[in-house]
Amino acid sequence: MFQVTPVRSRDLQAEMASALGCPFFENTFAFCAVELSDDAKEVRGLIALCQFTYSPEEVVIRSVGVMPGSEEDEAVTVLVRGVMAFLNKAEIPYVYIDETAAPADRIKKWSFRKTEDGRLGIDLRKFYRAPCHYNEEDSRG
Repeated sequence: MFQVTPVRSRDLQAEMASALGCPFFENTFAFCAVELSDDAKEVRGLIALCQFTYSPEEVVIRSVGVMPGSEEDEAVTVLVRGVMAFLNKAEIPYVYIDETAAPADRIKKWSFRKTEDGRLGIDLRKFYRAPCHYNEEDSRG
């Protein structure tokens, strides 16, 4: 069992980034995915960390650090989707991901596509209207 939750401390965010071997981006927000005990009462381990910036117009995911061996874990996809859902509720229309934030195959798996301006992005309004059908034609541009 796992949980996706905001990271509310910069120090904790820095520790998590270090544990995952990914850069710590000081001026970012973060969500993490953690493994829970069977009774969901204690955290057993860190799975992944997503660091991002946002403004009223867009979100930029700076990194998705993943514990070795958890790269294909469902929790990582749920983490990225959780960040997207949080920001969609804030009515931020676009989410982009730095090309260096994660391996290209995972970025594509999470539905990010090249936009007309060359960035990897998702139009959240279109994505949440039809997430199963979101594709390159639906990206910003």
